Amino acid sequence: MIKYLFLLFIGCAQVTSLNLQKHQFGQIPTKIVWIQVAGLSEEHLALLKYSYPSTNIKTNFESALCVGKTWEYNLFKLRPSAQEGFLSQITGKKNIKGSCEDYSLKPIWSYLGSKNYKVGIFETKTTKEQSLLASKDCDNAKDYLDDLYFWKMTPSIPKSADLFHVGEDTQFKTDRVYYDRSCKTGECFSTFASNVEKTFTSFTRNNKNYLYIIRDFQFSNDLKKRKVKDARAQLEQLNKIIGDFAVLAEKSNDFMLLVTSSESYNVTFPRSGNEWESYEKKGKFLKNDKSQLISPLFVYGARSENFCGIYDQSEILGRIFSGAKQQGLEFTILNPFSE
Repeated sequence: MIKYLFLLFIGCAQVTSLNLQKHQFGQIPTKIVWIQVAGLSEEHLALLKYSYPSTNIKTNFESALCVGKTWEYNLFKLRPSAQEGFLSQITGKKNIKGSCEDYSLKPIWSYLGSKNYKVGIFETKTTKEQSLLASKDCDNAKDYLDDLYFWKMTPSIPKSADLFHVGEDTQFKTDRVYYDRSCKTGECFSTFASNVEKTFTSFTRNNKNYLYIIRDFQFSNDLKKRKVKDARAQLEQLNKIIGDFAVLAEKSNDFMLLVTSSESYNVTFPRSGNEWESYEKKGKFLKNDKSQLISPLFVYGARSENFCGIYDQSEILGRIFSGAKQQGLEFTILNPFSE
């Protein structure tokens, strides 16, 4: 009798874990933060790791509950651009052409918006084609960004644009694009991390269910130009942002932090010594190859267990919604991929 009671106690007291960290399986995410970083690959984390005083110090990327890999290809290209890859991720579709037709595909917020989820999008500096604002030039997508909050961090600020600043308490409204006031002189004085913190805090203040998307192309652009210091500075900002959101994921069972990449670039770092010093100062010996056929994914919090493994980047959306049907964990009210 005592033996059976002991086994029952052990069974009830068992703490489930993932990647040697405490984790509660099957939680439906009602608070979702999705960071899309163009060009990122795991080896780029060496830019952070080897700048620390000790290699025992972990980056916030390394604290992910699950690390996955996604295939880059779609129905038309073996190596799609980052903006095309990100569209595939948020729509769950492979038929991305790099044209206005792409905006006729339903993005993740079209499923969440009708269920009282608030949606906000924060973009760093992009080309016109890379930005989701490109949808405004398409006749078939005039309502693509309707009912969303949108923030932009770029020196290219249109005249009469709505502005925000980390030092101001702005009451943000949907269907407007807010530009960072500190970028008006051509260089942004507010940091990426402080802008994200400001907009996210304001956006979520009275919202229980939300999707907050961060889209960063700056890291990739700096890396392509061999601006090592700038690329590392951007990665440091991303690392801080991820760390702040990872804390929220630890505190709340229904919080998901998802970090994805597309058009990841292979980079050949120098061996060591003098070569490494030259790379630090001038970008010398930093070689960019053609983009990879597979990209990394990092996830923290609710539904992390869904993202371990290798799969197409178009499957990411379905993995956010999907749960174990036999256990009643399927997100059926929203899941566009349920049978």
